[in-house]
Amino acid sequence: MYIRRVILENVKSFQGEHSFILQPGVNYFVGDNNSGKSTLLEALLFAFQGPSQTKWTPDSFYCTSGTGRTRVQVDIAGGVDELVKRDKFKVLEEFVFEVEGESTLRLDRSNELRDVVKGKKTSSVDVKAVCFWHPERGQFENVTGIDARVKAIFDFEEVWADAHPTDHIDFANNKTLGRLLDSSFKRFVQTELWTNLSEAHKKAFGADEEGSFTGETRRLAGDLKHLVDEQYGQASYRFDFGLPDANVFMKQGSLHVDDGAGETPIGGKGTGMQRAVALGLIQLYARSAALGDAENTTPLILMLDEPETWLHPSAQLRLSDALSKIGEKEQVFIVTHSPYLIRKFNSDDHLLTVLTGKGSDRRVDSSTTFGLFGQGEPTWGEINYRAFGVYSVEFHNELFGWVQRHLEALKSNGKAAGNNEIDDFFKKNGVPVDRVWIRTPSLERFDATLPMYVRNSIHHPENHENAPVSDAELHESIEHLVRVVESINALP
Repeated sequence: MYIRRVILENVKSFQGEHSFILQPGVNYFVGDNNSGKSTLLEALLFAFQGPSQTKWTPDSFYCTSGTGRTRVQVDIAGGVDELVKRDKFKVLEEFVFEVEGESTLRLDRSNELRDVVKGKKTSSVDVKAVCFWHPERGQFENVTGIDARVKAIFDFEEVWADAHPTDHIDFANNKTLGRLLDSSFKRFVQTELWTNLSEAHKKAFGADEEGSFTGETRRLAGDLKHLVDEQYGQASYRFDFGLPDANVFMKQGSLHVDDGAGETPIGGKGTGMQRAVALGLIQLYARSAALGDAENTTPLILMLDEPETWLHPSAQLRLSDALSKIGEKEQVFIVTHSPYLIRKFNSDDHLLTVLTGKGSDRRVDSSTTFGLFGQGEPTWGEINYRAFGVYSVEFHNELFGWVQRHLEALKSNGKAAGNNEIDDFFKKNGVPVDRVWIRTPSLERFDATLPMYVRNSIHHPENHENAPVSDAELHESIEHLVRVVESINALP
């Protein structure tokens, strides 16, 4: 089960309505600072959890320049049919409908005071109530009791860039560490050690002789009976202390670390180590049996806001591998500014959303709709160009090679396209001839376009007769090539 689509209306910097299509697995969000990447994650949590006194309040979450309501609408797809079979969510059975062949539930949370159907009557609800779309009645309705239950549809684990890392070294069973420990606990209960513990517990808490804990509680139950019988009638009472389950053990747990300065709880260490441990647990989860645990019926949604902080490039690549592994079973959202994290982007399994600009100038592009070298298949070079304004040598090579392949595809003799032929094509497409390339060892001079000059500089670093290519020239050359490649792609 996964989140298929989210609509934001007048949320923080999102003025008006903006729609985002998502997919199972890994979803990357990249782009400018303050373009709304983290806001999308906040909006999802707002939709499922609702506002509180400190979170998603009107002064911090609602768009101050927007006109009208603040609203977040979410489509849930995937395992929806299985969800509504569970006792807790059977009330949503009649709210399931199909979108593009997938069973879907659509929920909506809005600050607009509105009249909705609730049970068999119409009631006014506000932002504290979540509503579901009823396909037959064609309206949003607030199901009795659903406001609390909706929080349990997914286990959200969010790791914010500015949060304290120890917030995520959490033993709760809806967190990655808790899931790891719970999986280990299930294996532990099959061992002789657990059998011995069970027998010891039975002896300690089952014995009823004088002075035992059970004997003391029996006396307490007798005193309780005496008082209650006088007021409410005859009854018997007994305290029972069963063998603790995994959750009880987890509540008592803590993680300690010894880095040579003595063992201390992880909370006593620096932020860098704490963040490394938190992200390490996520990577460990990717390799664990807990990831495929069939008994864990609540899907995890992992949200990472700039996880590259404190990580060197090789560690970022390893983290990206782990997140891709988790994405095979769970939905993952990654907000990042790192070219290294998105280096592992795979258009077959991942979705990348690029946000640029702000306010009315904001632009949202999805990797399913762009790709200079095949729609839906942007390369690492193109992603960095679109998302971060990085003009790389790799992207220049990709663009130049695409032009070369286009010219060779037009040939019937199977020969390669030569430099003169490629440069003539650039000239025909409006690229000025404003450079001179000196060939070695002959020292012949050739007039050339900037893309040809940059290409020769890249491919012939041994040639020192020509001035090095500046960053500005690389930028200008790539812009020429992007325009030429777009004109090729526009051909019938």
